[in-house]
Amino acid sequence: MLFPPQVLILRRMQKLETWLKTTNTKLTQVNGQRKYGGPPKVWMGSIPGNNCEVFISQIPLDAYEDLLIPLFSLAGPLWEFRLMMNFSGQNRGFAYAKYGSPAIANAAIRLLHGHMVEPGCYLVVRHSIEKKQLCIKDLPGKTKQEDLLKVLRALTHGVERVSLRRESGIPGVSAVVVFLTHYSASMAKKVLVEGK
Repeated sequence: MLFPPQVLILRRMQKLETWLKTTNTKLTQVNGQRKYGGPPKVWMGSIPGNNCEVFISQIPLDAYEDLLIPLFSLAGPLWEFRLMMNFSGQNRGFAYAKYGSPAIANAAIRLLHGHMVEPGCYLVVRHSIEKKQLCIKDLPGKTKQEDLLKVLRALTHGVERVSLRRESGIPGVSAVVVFLTHYSASMAKKVLVEGK
């Protein structure tokens, strides 16, 4: 018997809700993504550093955390799991899983890359590329590195360093701002773009 897509999504959402209640798992919806952890309720160990996150693609659009979190926990404890969502209630086909160490992230790649989640659907699991830099263009030519660093640190969190570049034939300068984390860079981008 074939069901319309809306019925299938509703059934999958009901299964997710049951799993959330049964496991007492909490998810939060933030900026088009559903997030678990960061850290989870119980976490032993330090905050994850570089190379601890994996990017997951080719996720079936009706697959949710009740399937994905237990699957990606097979490699080791999850610090955070983020599933990208659209307004219809389906996922967007990709997610990020962050572990406590690069070794566990590598184990997740070895274990789950090519894993079949449903007939004919194989996950792609790779290292996540953390974007920790922003480029700010068209700054006045007299901009000083130290002054810009002070302003950026007052407006945002996690600024590590700033470098200025002058390009021939273009008035003014550009700045490359390096942040401590991808999250810091993405939050700073929101603040700086909204501040225009």
